[in-house]
Amino acid sequence: EYGYYHLFHSPCSWTVDKVIHFPGTLMSVNPSVCKIVRNILVLNERVLLSGSWKHGYFSYTAVGATNVGSIRIDFLKDSADAIQTNKGFLSFTKDTEILLEPQQDLSRGEMVGGFNFGSTIVLMFEAPKSFTFNLETDETIRLGNPLGEIPTEDTEDPVMEDLRDTIDAVVKTISEPTDQIKKLGDEVIEHIIDSTEFGGEKNV
Repeated sequence: EYGYYHLFHSPCSWTVDKVIHFPGTLMSVNPSVCKIVRNILVLNERVLLSGSWKHGYFSYTAVGATNVGSIRIDFLKDSADAIQTNKGFLSFTKDTEILLEPQQDLSRGEMVGGFNFGSTIVLMFEAPKSFTFNLETDETIRLGNPLGEIPTEDTEDPVMEDLRDTIDAVVKTISEPTDQIKKLGDEVIEHIIDSTEFGGEKNV
């Protein structure tokens, strides 16, 4: 029998460059309430972590709820920039934005913070078109479970990406690039890929 876990972790390796605290209400996020109040996740108090990962933009938002107003972000807790949550909607006059310098790197599985009780995490991110979630609606998520998947062929090694960019640049310098030159460049890359083991993260 597993109990509820009120801490939250990073689903992938990424870099946070900004934190924004949005004061708000603390309505229940029970599914029955969410059906009535459609935009409840942008009305409730929340803390947004904004940044990027290997595939582009990445954001991670902890949303408070009834009895869950306190949101803790671990890498800020000993800092002068520590945010103050659960102070009541009327206690704030505006959002609080913190630009991180240096930026904060988070590893896959690393603890990000926690709720005093438990609520909701919202992820918004860019990813390859082939990305798929491994989740079903209302499924219980446990620490260590992959949230999604990117096929290995779509996670090209950075060395191969640099090589492809170099060949593309060479082709562009030729006044009238031909299909044969481009084809030759692609064949060189494929030959190196076939003879070199590489890959990327499959689980997100």
